[in-house]
Amino acid sequence: EHHACFKLAPPLVAMPERSHRNAFGLLRSQDALIKTVKNDDWLSLVFDLLSHSRSSCTLPPPGGGGMRLFGRVEEGCAGILLARGALDESAALCWPSGYNAKTEHHLTISRSGAVSLSGGRDAARVSLADLEASAREGLAAARRRWRRGP
Repeated sequence: EHHACFKLAPPLVAMPERSHRNAFGLLRSQDALIKTVKNDDWLSLVFDLLSHSRSSCTLPPPGGGGMRLFGRVEEGCAGILLARGALDESAALCWPSGYNAKTEHHLTISRSGAVSLSGGRDAARVSLADLEASAREGLAAARRRWRRGP
């Protein structure tokens, strides 16, 4: 998974019925982020969305292939798909695939809006362009593995 922490920017627009094609289109073009939600955290997520808070999301590879979108069903049976165009990416904080950023513990936002990171999280950051390229490379590697078979 390719992690990023974005500032959420409402208003959010619900996709009309039968818009699964739109969702797949966003995934294909890498214009979507995935936010998994633990079963007991839905109210926190709604508050975060309404208060323009930061939230960790996953940038899936093009098409969403090769990744588990929703984690373990027992803990978090669903998630949401966010259109990147509705988010403020100018101040996105990104980490490489597999990096355990734990922003809920290592990100502090001052009253002035300044972000500080602890535990070496700042030094491990990568650019959004690097994150996108890594996701594409990961998909290409997965396709090579699928072609070779077990």
